[in-house]
Amino acid sequence: MNKLIFSAITLTLLSFVLVSCGKKSETRSGTYYGDLEEGTKKKKKKKKKRNVLTYNLPSVTLTQKNVEEELKKFAEKNDESVVMMYTNMGNMKLKLYKETPLHRANFIRLTKIKFFDRTQFHRVVKDFMIQGGGGGGLHRIKLKEAVGNYRVPHEIKPSQFFHKRGALATARIYENNPMKRSNPYNFYIVQGTKYNVPTLTNMAQKNKTQLTPAQIKAYTGIGGVPSLDGLHTVFGELVEGFDVLDKIAAVKTKKSEWPEKDIIIDSVRIVK
Repeated sequence: MNKLIFSAITLTLLSFVLVSCGKKSETRSGTYYGDLEEGTKKKKKKKKKRNVLTYNLPSVTLTQKNVEEELKKFAEKNDESVVMMYTNMGNMKLKLYKETPLHRANFIRLTKIKFFDRTQFHRVVKDFMIQGGGGGGLHRIKLKEAVGNYRVPHEIKPSQFFHKRGALATARIYENNPMKRSNPYNFYIVQGTKYNVPTLTNMAQKNKTQLTPAQIKAYTGIGGVPSLDGLHTVFGELVEGFDVLDKIAAVKTKKSEWPEKDIIIDSVRIVK
């Protein structure tokens, strides 16, 4: 099986590429400033462009104690399930499953406060997946502190929602996480590869699992990553922009699997 999905904390601390730490941060007002300095060789001081990121933060900060209750409340009042993700390599439309209410609510909640704006696809593995939600610099750490330090209870349903090509799922850490709780800020979209039936059968026997006809049809037809089934919550799928998925998955990466050139998520917006 491929490398474990990276946790958001480690990747965020490594990322200072997109937006530098701002001079001012007002957590509950949701205003963060980052200075983008204009390039110049002259001694004369140049004015700096101010890059303002404004967030409409929720009134409640999530913790491990209140996360399930608060996300259930949010899910009842916010039924949106389709979002558009705008990137510097093209756009992708995603459908979120209402059958995974906590993860749908978490993603919509973060989308509404513009959390994903100017984040990055920070891990790319061809024929596996593209992982997003990282990057953004120190101001992103401040934003996470305001939103909450929590993990989302898993909603793993491998016989219903599995890692077919285009599946939208959550990253998580494996160590000291027997309940398989999800990282709330990192997600990934599966590219995967096609498998034949004998290979799938051997994998299922090795993992002591049984594949459904729907899984076999998907993995032999459009492909995916069956080895991740049962390990991560799949909470949605790509409905438009498979060409963008493939373009991103094909970029050159560093040894850390971080793209050599930044892949920016300009924004994520609710469609319906």
